[in-house]
Amino acid sequence: MGIKTPPFKHYSIWTTSRFWSFVRSALRQAFTRWPPKYKVLENSKRIVKDKRHKYEYKCSKCKKYYKRTEIEVDHIEPAGSLKDYNDLPTFVERLFVGEEGLRLLCKPCHRKITNENKK
Repeated sequence: MGIKTPPFKHYSIWTTSRFWSFVRSALRQAFTRWPPKYKVLENSKRIVKDKRHKYEYKCSKCKKYYKRTEIEVDHIEPAGSLKDYNDLPTFVERLFVGEEGLRLLCKPCHRKITNENKK
């Protein structure tokens, strides 16, 4: 069994780790509505004459086109960790970047890059 983090001082039912996981999740949820994310999608699409879907989106890595459900918006520079108050400013700054800090990747390319970043 791993080492348990101390309780969060303002809500002792949660551990400190659980609190920061909650905050990180809330910020990532807010990113789903971040306008530059939609600009990146808009700039990478092309019209398709297919009754199943209207657009295809180009993966920045493999340069192939995919339907919307097969691509993801990725941060070029990872947002990093959020484990305490000191991490908060840099995490937010890296999470909410402009269009130049984001790219579109197909799910296989995104998974590969994410796994490389974790090493």
